[in-house]
Amino acid sequence: MYTPSPFLLSLPVFSEPEHQPLLWEGERPGAVLLVHGFPGTPADLRPLGEALHAQGWTVSAPLLPGFGPGIVTLPGRRFGEWVDAVRAEVAALRAGHGRVMVMGHSLGGAVTLLAAAQEQPQGQALLSPYWRFGPPWVHFSWPLLRLLAGRWRPLKRADFADPKVRASIERVVTGLDLDDAAVQAELRAFMVPTGLLDEMRRLGIAAHRAATSARTPALLVQGAADTLVRPADTHRLARRMPTASRVEVVPGTHNIHRPGDAGWEPALAALVGFVEERLAA
Repeated sequence: MYTPSPFLLSLPVFSEPEHQPLLWEGERPGAVLLVHGFPGTPADLRPLGEALHAQGWTVSAPLLPGFGPGIVTLPGRRFGEWVDAVRAEVAALRAGHGRVMVMGHSLGGAVTLLAAAQEQPQGQALLSPYWRFGPPWVHFSWPLLRLLAGRWRPLKRADFADPKVRASIERVVTGLDLDDAAVQAELRAFMVPTGLLDEMRRLGIAAHRAATSARTPALLVQGAADTLVRPADTHRLARRMPTASRVEVVPGTHNIHRPGDAGWEPALAALVGFVEERLAA
């Protein structure tokens, strides 16, 4: 059984208000639900939410169970909890706003696909949708890799002098002295249990299977330079979805949901247009 270290339990992870669920009411009759990825929070999708709210739509972004301040509990979670949480949000928005669209980024794309298969929202948009780890050989050899890996240490070889590394850590936890050797040692020792990776793998498999029975009109948006979710895999997923209206490949990385990424502007234009098409019809 996974037990987080006292150091991890003491960290003020995702403590800023921006990481909490958001609900912004709009004057138009439809609503858009935004589903964050791993290990994200609603803060990741706030720029997208702001753009959609400026168009008059109600925007909601839940915090999935086990994420945000409760992320130390994540290894004990099951993907069905995330799907059920999104289904409940869709039902609540539908009761108050009628027409509902769901957008999910990365892991949130897989959750969105599974939730949409059951709740049938007006449309679904999948941004860099996750459904498997890396290239095919990783998927098929995962049982052996899991046995050899034991637990994954994502920061084992981190360069704490690298501004990008520091910024990624500071997005999760504020106030850490990243120049302190003791803090660095604790971060290098941080382990992600492979049980969590197993659960993410099961989620991807379930989403891949559900794609063939998708009935909700869908738009898939993919960064051409994405190395986490490969464009070829997104095209494969789209071919399994009978209702995928199109795949938009835009310049950019896995972070096309963030202003500053090369794919942000074209991705936003495609998403806003799809919302208009599905909710204003």
